[in-house]
Amino acid sequence: MKKINPKIIKKTLIYTWCGVRWLILALCLLWALGLWIYQPFCLLLPVAVAGFYLLLKRKRVEEPLWAAFLLSAVCYTFIPGPQPKQWQTPWAHAPEFELKGDVLTVRNMRDFRYRSEHDYDPIWRTESYNLSTITGADFAECHWDGMEAICHTMISFNFADGKHLVVSAETRLPEGVEQNAIGGLYKKYGLIYLFGTEEDIYALRTNHRHEDLLLMPMKVKPEGARAMLMHFVQLAQEAEENHTAYNTASNNCSSGVMSTFRHMAPDMPAYYDLAPIHNGSISRLLYKHGALITRPGESYDALRKRCYLRYDISPDSPETYSTAIREIINR
Repeated sequence: MKKINPKIIKKTLIYTWCGVRWLILALCLLWALGLWIYQPFCLLLPVAVAGFYLLLKRKRVEEPLWAAFLLSAVCYTFIPGPQPKQWQTPWAHAPEFELKGDVLTVRNMRDFRYRSEHDYDPIWRTESYNLSTITGADFAECHWDGMEAICHTMISFNFADGKHLVVSAETRLPEGVEQNAIGGLYKKYGLIYLFGTEEDIYALRTNHRHEDLLLMPMKVKPEGARAMLMHFVQLAQEAEENHTAYNTASNNCSSGVMSTFRHMAPDMPAYYDLAPIHNGSISRLLYKHGALITRPGESYDALRKRCYLRYDISPDSPETYSTAIREIINR
């Protein structure tokens, strides 16, 4: 058998490493390019330093490019979250909380009434919930435009008196700003934890946007549901106090959900923290670990089919919406 020349192996490894290094650099510079577009002031220092470096060492191109990326990343860390004069109406008010004993009072709880997606009466309510009567929680995922890998995730908390409280982490848009996924990587939008009614948060999606919403009951004890809710309260307060920025990849609608699950199950595998990037997989993970209430022998696909909420649910009587959607999933 003919031996392979060690020099060939060495050259192959060198060229491979060089190719990988340049590929990583290209991806880093692509991210930096987006940063320079969406946050132009971050361009000044990296370009100045890289240009000065090239004047000193004209033959080395890679090093000033890495310097430009690293300086851009440093600039990014110092960009504060957005603090506009005015947020758009659906996210105009952040929730406020007061806990006295077992009673949690939520101010600025959203309860809009819709005639269409963009025609509504903005209603912000104050509501109190007795945490000693919490009975459980439901996991909701919402898909649009036929996308299965990506969804919007929410949690409903259920109480013995028939109340339901929805928590939905959402992009908070300044007045006059439109959302896009790329801009969401560069601290252009805020992050808000909306607390609201199912007649608003869910009905907006099923009845007016005609998005595909699934509502799956979770196998969680009342004390566990209470701990989940209070963790969301903490996340909401921190997001408002710190002017937290939304990030499409690392701080999106599902990041808080997974943070809450980790709070409940600290031994959860570390790679599950990547689930918000592919958040369409979260319900499958919950099913895999027995965290969803299923019927005997019910498969994951059968569960999803049963928990799918149709469009235009009780459109003429919003007050019966919560009852109607539970009739669907319990049929």
